Amino acid sequence: METTHEIKGILLASVSATFWGVSGAIAQTLFDTTDINSIWLTGIRMLGAGICLLLISLVTKIDLWSIWHHPSDLLQVAGYTLLGLMPVQFTYFLAVEASNAATATILQFTGPVFIALWLVIAHQQWPTRSEGLAILLAIIGAFLLVTHGNPAALVISGWALIWGLLSGVTSATNTLMPAKLLTKYSAMTVNTWSMLLGGILFNCIQPFWSIHVPLTLGNISKLSFVVLFGTLLAFLFFLQSLKYIQPTVASLLDAFEPLSATVIAVALLGVSFEWLDVFGSLLIISTVFILAIGQRHNDRAASDFREHP
Repeated sequence: METTHEIKGILLASVSATFWGVSGAIAQTLFDTTDINSIWLTGIRMLGAGICLLLISLVTKIDLWSIWHHPSDLLQVAGYTLLGLMPVQFTYFLAVEASNAATATILQFTGPVFIALWLVIAHQQWPTRSEGLAILLAIIGAFLLVTHGNPAALVISGWALIWGLLSGVTSATNTLMPAKLLTKYSAMTVNTWSMLLGGILFNCIQPFWSIHVPLTLGNISKLSFVVLFGTLLAFLFFLQSLKYIQPTVASLLDAFEPLSATVIAVALLGVSFEWLDVFGSLLIISTVFILAIGQRHNDRAASDFREHP
């Protein structure tokens, strides 16, 4: 029975990460073929997922309302939304728009390394051997990915590099900021209100009706996948997987996210990856394995806290 539960957890976490990766590749096709931009797509994604999470919570009778009796906790939700959930999704789509889904997803994978750096700066908590190795490999990997070993030239645009690294930083803030809230409320509660608030705010900046998107079967299918599979189901599957496997195991399976994004980008979207791109990507992805293995000896490893856009 225990083995069956482990297999179920592994499948749920793997499918969750794959959905996240595929949604990035689909977003790339939307940016390339329509007038959709990052603000619009992030708003649709968050608002749609937030409404779906609200409906699911109401049907399953998850307590969403007790948090409203604690104004200070609501302020934390607002802070998490503004500094964590909104920017992590927005910067990721900006990176996709400026480069491609594969590069953006791999650069976002530097998030756990930024968490380790934050622990050093804010808490004088120096890295363990595994964290130090992960930081070094992430730096080398990112260097190879964006320069191909020539520091005088970028092989991606400057904006792609900026947004990609910022998506790694915001991935770290998205992970760290709700930690206190999640000791008092369920992840469903925190993320339902954060998704709704973020979706409303983005739609205040650019309402969903402000961009005309041809309602073809292809466009509807792509948008539905980004909202339902790449956001809602990916989030729910990831939460469900944690009932059967340890967070460290789930973090290892996160590797399916950049893997799926890269395979689709190369095979279907015509993105070219040279051997230095592949090597640099593998170095960055390996940091998650190193941090997860190190977690067995150190409970503060960042991979245990990692959350998704």
